[in-house]
Amino acid sequence: MSMPPPKSYVAAAINAVGQVRGVPPGTLGREIRKVGIIGAGLMGSGIAVCFLGANMPVVLLDQSNEALEKGRREVGKAFASLVKRGILWDDLSRGYQGLLTTTSHYADLADCDLVIEAVFERMDVKQTVFRQLAEVAKPGAVLATNTSGLDVDAIAQASGRPADVVGLHFFSPAFMMPLLEIVRGRQTSPATLRTAIFASTVIRKTGVVVGNCPGFAANRMLEGYAREAERLVLQGVDPERLDRVITAYGFPMGPCAMGDMAGLDVRAYYLDALRAARLIPDDPAYGAMTRALLQAGRKGQKSGSGNYDYGADGRTPQPSPVVAEVRDRVAAELGIERREFSDEEIVMRCLLPVINEAARVLDEGVIDRASDADVIWIYGYGFPAAKGGPVYQALAMGLEKVRSALETQRAADPAFGDAYWTPSPALAKLFA
Repeated sequence: MSMPPPKSYVAAAINAVGQVRGVPPGTLGREIRKVGIIGAGLMGSGIAVCFLGANMPVVLLDQSNEALEKGRREVGKAFASLVKRGILWDDLSRGYQGLLTTTSHYADLADCDLVIEAVFERMDVKQTVFRQLAEVAKPGAVLATNTSGLDVDAIAQASGRPADVVGLHFFSPAFMMPLLEIVRGRQTSPATLRTAIFASTVIRKTGVVVGNCPGFAANRMLEGYAREAERLVLQGVDPERLDRVITAYGFPMGPCAMGDMAGLDVRAYYLDALRAARLIPDDPAYGAMTRALLQAGRKGQKSGSGNYDYGADGRTPQPSPVVAEVRDRVAAELGIERREFSDEEIVMRCLLPVINEAARVLDEGVIDRASDADVIWIYGYGFPAAKGGPVYQALAMGLEKVRSALETQRAADPAFGDAYWTPSPALAKLFA
């Protein structure tokens, strides 16, 4: 098929995300003058920076003064990094930070027009927050959850006002990553959705509206990528080589470093939720490396160690002999043999599951068009825009070559090849 240049394709894909099913032209959103954020951790403080940088007053809520002080420090560090990069002037940075107030009382959120929950990724914790929020939020306020994959409808029901609830999935670091995944719940009103889209433009992010399902669109497509990255490590590819190959392809960060930034504990909880919902097979190797690293006290950047060790600055990844020992032990316990991989094999092992899952989320209506998957990957995970995105790469390969590559991987894994590599019947829809 005739392919447009990647630059033209990506520009058209970005323009298309503004055409949202179920939100007719002319639908009015609600005015946003003040924003509340619940949770002063790395994500909550990063989201605060987004709105402060849009000259909007922000109320940051957490349970303790210690957590709030830490959150305020993270906000300061984020603005300092923006000044250092030349994105902001120092005086402007100080002015924006002056718009931040902190509190441990939900009543202080009563005059906020938009409240975003950014607490730990556990359903019971989030539902508790929304029950408390419902007691104080003013009528018409938009209530948003930053969950990266939990059921937005279940969270919305806890609020008692599901029409006002929407998912706003920020990507880490929130003040830098340009994607906002906007999750439409079953009862999310068009006005709430329009307000969420407006909020994405105010904070200079590309908002992509997706449907509510486990993992939404972004993390559903990411899961196969993360799964194969971990399996490659167990098969003998060192984390630093894996990340080097992926960054050489054009990503700003490899999967191991990205996992450390997001938090291995967060991934473990997400995998537990997938297992509970029977969405992943009973494969003892699935998530085994993540579990073993957590048992060794390695949660990622937040704990100073994960797939890598982190130096005095807490951000620079360094190869770890402990990770090599853990990998060798886990692989031996599972009977996984080491083998050699070319750089091309590594890239294809990571990207083929993304392409396959993109076909599924399109077929299920989680995304409205195939190119939405590319916008998500370019702006959410740093897929090199010059390569157009995973769907664009699939189009360049051709349907039969994609199917053949998936079948080759399927045949190489007698135990779980059917579960992981069976070509989606919906693949052809990517090429329609």
